[in-house]
Amino acid sequence: MFGVEDFLPEQTADDTDLAWGDWRERDTDAFYLDNRPPHWG
Repeated sequence: MFGVEDFLPEQTADDTDLAWGDWRERDTDAFYLDNRPPHWG
């Protein structure tokens, strides 16, 4: 007999930290480099 665990994942893709916008990187400068103002070129 099959249970729910056999068909459903423990965590869905939209319930991850990345999907919620909470990403972590080792390099703390990456956040600032990715979010530079447009006039910085």
